[in-house]
Amino acid sequence: MGGSTQVGGTVGTGTDIVSVARIAALYRSAGDRFLRRWFTDDEIDYCTSRARPELHLAARMAAKEAVLKALRPAGDAPLAWRSIEIGRDADGAPSVRLGGDVRVLAARRGAGSIHVSLSHCDEYAVAVAVADAAAG
Repeated sequence: MGGSTQVGGTVGTGTDIVSVARIAALYRSAGDRFLRRWFTDDEIDYCTSRARPELHLAARMAAKEAVLKALRPAGDAPLAWRSIEIGRDADGAPSVRLGGDVRVLAARRGAGSIHVSLSHCDEYAVAVAVADAAAG
């Protein structure tokens, strides 16, 4: 069998950890320029409404990287970080929305859905992403 498309099961998993201090420094020094490069408007609105935006920004940055690791892009072609949006579902759990080249990559890999889990403490934010195969 050739290709990477699967019916049922997991297409890939990814995890990432991010230093909250690093994100706080970027947020302080580059402000809006940093936010607009990495995050969608909805992500920015959510994170900046929180008491400690750097925790939530770091968690979303870790989640975006975890999603890419789960999808295993080939080569060094740059992907738009804003093409991966980490939101919240109706129950408040983190959710993933894909757009642009990342949506195309997910379809090519056979991913039907991506689940993500986020966590953070004062020093680090971590995320795990699981890309499930599209239903046959």
